[in-house]
Amino acid sequence: MPAEIIKKQLINIPNKSGVYRFIDLSNNILYIGKAKNLKKRVASYLNINQLSNRIMRMINLAHIVEFIQTKNEVEALLLESNLIKKHQPKYNILLKDDKSFPQIMISNHDYPRISKYRGQKQDQGYYFGPFASTYDVNKTINILRKTFKIRNCTDQEFSKRKTPCLEYQIKKCSAPCVDYINKKDYKISINYALSFLNGKTNNIQRQLSNKMLEYSSKLNYEKASEVRDQIKALNSIQYKQNINLSEGKDFDVIISKSISDNTIIYISFYRGGQNFGAKPYFFKKNDDNNDEEIMKSFIGQFYITQKHAKNIIINQDIDEKNIISSFLSKILSQKVNLINPKRGDKYQLIKDYENIAIQSLERKISHNLNNKQLLIEVKKLFNLKKIPQKIEVYDNSHTFNSNAIGALITAGVDGFVKSGYRKFNIGKLNLKNKDDTAMLKEVLLRRFDREKLDKKSKKYNDKFNNYPDFIIIDGGKSQLNAANEIFNKLNIKIPFIAMSKGEKRNAGQEWFHQINHESFTIEKTQPVMYYLQRLRDEAHRFAIMTHRKKRDKAMINF
Repeated sequence: MPAEIIKKQLINIPNKSGVYRFIDLSNNILYIGKAKNLKKRVASYLNINQLSNRIMRMINLAHIVEFIQTKNEVEALLLESNLIKKHQPKYNILLKDDKSFPQIMISNHDYPRISKYRGQKQDQGYYFGPFASTYDVNKTINILRKTFKIRNCTDQEFSKRKTPCLEYQIKKCSAPCVDYINKKDYKISINYALSFLNGKTNNIQRQLSNKMLEYSSKLNYEKASEVRDQIKALNSIQYKQNINLSEGKDFDVIISKSISDNTIIYISFYRGGQNFGAKPYFFKKNDDNNDEEIMKSFIGQFYITQKHAKNIIINQDIDEKNIISSFLSKILSQKVNLINPKRGDKYQLIKDYENIAIQSLERKISHNLNNKQLLIEVKKLFNLKKIPQKIEVYDNSHTFNSNAIGALITAGVDGFVKSGYRKFNIGKLNLKNKDDTAMLKEVLLRRFDREKLDKKSKKYNDKFNNYPDFIIIDGGKSQLNAANEIFNKLNIKIPFIAMSKGEKRNAGQEWFHQINHESFTIEKTQPVMYYLQRLRDEAHRFAIMTHRKKRDKAMINF
């Protein structure tokens, strides 16, 4: 009996802090926990009436209880976090995505290099991060290079250059490899970049503005326009600094929110007063843990490997806050403040992030809904006669009427149907004086003209020849009327809608348009809204991707 196993082993367990492990007959670790008093904590598992179903299942599988004594609770927390990350026990709350976050590195060469960096610091230089995603890093590096013309080539490439490379031609590098810029001027550019990444944006903009005025006063308008473009570029990545932390400008914000048994931990990084992005983590909540427990487990496992700030703002009033602060301080080797604000700017900040976290969690839940359930909701929303088994979504993409592409994606009960994706090349001769609605008409004619389809039936598989049950067109009333004109001409009786973005083209405020019906929208938090957005976004992605391929091919052949 599990209770007998625990009682038998309690004799050897001390009244000291430490870590305990439940192990099954196959020597698999089932659960790892920490305790201020090991004997009392392990003994609590004998109170069967107070245990959840999940923990009862774990106890029934347990064969051995092992423990490791520590000097204090902080060491116990540190050891627990390391062991959980190493062994990934089945009955612990687990952080499965523990990849390191990317950083920006500026080397300390005579002509420093800017690059993306991931992992432990090894090379000498300046590091900035963490950034929540590779996209955030690449975007920031790209704009800094455009602004200050900093090299990103390797040392080997740098030493072998005899003539400037393409990066110089496209004005993303000042070509220090061939002495087109001296060390002093290049260092000024590097210092600008370092100041920006350290959050000293106001100083940089003031200096650049003074430089622009100086060039203008000397009638050097070309140089003045270059500096103006630098200021604009920096503004594009300068994030709002809407919070004044008395503790400093480096801080992390960690939010925990739940809907039913789904929990999100939403973490955002601020360095030098600038937002370096955010990332969500999703968990399934069991009957014996709450948001507070999940957050404590997350903090313990996350910061074992990730770089953290001196200040961490959380939305949970967790117990053992002092122990966790000491645990974090030990990792960073300096004092870390764990802050749960109740008023003021920091409180407003976590409220803003709570709203974002809830929206992210709602989207995640809608993604996990059964496709059939979502198709039933589509039927109800648009008053269809039957549940659609096949949906086609249309979009187009072009650059000033050149390299135009019509795109069609297909979705069904099992998700997206890649064999039902099609592109429609719209030739140059047909593009003159044509707008989006004319392109849409051409695409729909080519898709639904049954006579032409029959002649080309060998080229299309059955899934494509079969008509859909429902059609979505990216656009507003003009696209709706254009589609209606074609369907009337071909005598097509398939229900269809046009789907347009709301005011300021904000996602989540989409409007739906149908023939002989008033346009309408629905709550952006409804799962069916997220589903329809996913369909539209996939059509847009496919259209853009296909258009770019066509454009790039045209440029190569030019």
